[in-house]
This record gives sequence, structure tokens and C-alpha cells, in this order.
Amino acid sequence: MPQPSDDPVSAPRRSLTLALLSLFARPGAATPRPPAANAGEIGIVLLHGIGATGESMAPLAAKLRAQGWQVVTPDMPYGGPRAFSQPVAEAERIALDAVEQLRKNGAKRIVLAGFSLGGFFAAHLASRTRADALVAIAPNGGADMKKLDDQLRQAHALIAQGAGNQPAKLQDGAVVGNDRYDLAAATPSAYVTWFDPQGAMNWKAVWSQVPAGLPVLLVVPRRDLENLRRVKDELWAGLPPDPQHRLYEPRTDHLGAPMASADEMVRWLRETVEAPPNR
Repeated sequence: MPQPSDDPVSAPRRSLTLALLSLFARPGAATPRPPAANAGEIGIVLLHGIGATGESMAPLAAKLRAQGWQVVTPDMPYGGPRAFSQPVAEAERIALDAVEQLRKNGAKRIVLAGFSLGGFFAAHLASRTRADALVAIAPNGGADMKKLDDQLRQAHALIAQGAGNQPAKLQDGAVVGNDRYDLAAATPSAYVTWFDPQGAMNWKAVWSQVPAGLPVLLVVPRRDLENLRRVKDELWAGLPPDPQHRLYEPRTDHLGAPMASADEMVRWLRETVEAPPNR
């Protein structure tokens, strides 16, 4: 399997959506070049992280569009003020509708990409639609990483009482440590689809279903949480062998990963999707 590559970019950890916008806007180092003749045939679905919206991916999306590629950044139901008020199935519908939108607009090659939970969800989608590449930037968020048994019991009890579609006082949890975060609009029925460790968002199950033959760019920040670095190392080793896979480890933290890996993402997509070798 190819060896990891590295980039000496660094960035501070900051708070979420506004920080993402300012952090992502760091200038890139790649030399601009005219878009390839077939650039418009490449469509990228770029998914944001937890608690954010599609707008948070605007700087990275702009860099990708500058290559002539089509990019859509849908608002996913795990972010924004109504996070986790809709089930996993609704998130799948939104993302797959974005794929179809790109195809209707002339995209012949589809890239599933995302940051943080968006990177994990892009991997989830890879087994549900035909794609030509997967880019997972600092992916995290697997339900089996979190200790939320009490919240799941509460959600199941509310569902049994007929209150499954009403907003309830439920919490998300950190993947490292015991921190909890209130979810203002989560409904019990939607909550269990996202947080049941045996459900659709099981980390190991999602990654084990990534199709063989799908090139993967996995971005693992050097200063990401140690727990996430460990499971990502396992993830990398478990991918089906493919000479086009690339593990990229920029010298940054979790929030700095999207723009710290932007130039590498452009290079890799040019090699694997824009001008793919014979496979």
C-alpha cells in the first residue's frame, strides 16, 4: 500500500462554523493552472462536519471549483440548529439527490468527499451509490465510539410512549472523554438511527463496506485526537489494497485539516479522477 505523505501546514484549534470559514480561507500553495478540458465532467459532493452547515465548506469548495470541477455542499441534517431532527435515511436522500443533481449537470465522474462526520458519512454513501473516488478528511463520528447508552435508553422509552417524532432533551457525546453536548432539536426516532452503536453509523461496519476498486484519499491530521488517529490507522490498514489509495498526514489539528489538505486533494483528484490511469 502507498506510504503516507506529509505537508508542513499548521493551524490553531478554534470554535466551529465561523472558525471553519476563517481557517479554511488560508491561501493554498499549488500553482494555478487552466482547468482541464474534461474538468466539468467531474462532480464533487462535499459534506460538512457536525454542528456546521454547507457554508462552512465554502473555502475548500471554491478551491475545487477553481479547477473547473462541479461542487455541491448540501446542508446535512446532523448540522445547524436542527441537528439530528431527521434520521440517517434523510441524510442519505439529501446527499444522493446532490449526486443526481451533478449527473444531470453533466458530471460523468463522482467524488464523495467530506470533513469530520462528513468524511465518515461520505464513506457510508460509498456503498450506496456508484462513485469514482472517496475523500475522507479527518473522518470521525462513529456511533460505536461514543458512550451514550443512557441517552439511547431515554430515546427508546420516548419512542415506546409515542413521542418519537417530538423534540426531546437528548445529548451527543465526545469521541474522547465524557463531554456531552445538548441537541436542541433532536427527535428520539432520528436520534437512534444516528447513535445506536449497532446501527448505520457503526464505524467499523461503514469502513468495511467501502467498495474494492474505489480510490480513497484519507486525511489524518498529525494533531488530531489520539483516539481518532489510532482508529484511522486501523482504517487505513483495513482498506482493500489499491495503488491509488493515499494516506495524507498534514501537520495540523482537526479543524485545520480541510484547507491543510486542499492542495493534496487537488493533486490526487487530478491523478485519479481527472486523468485516471488504466485500472
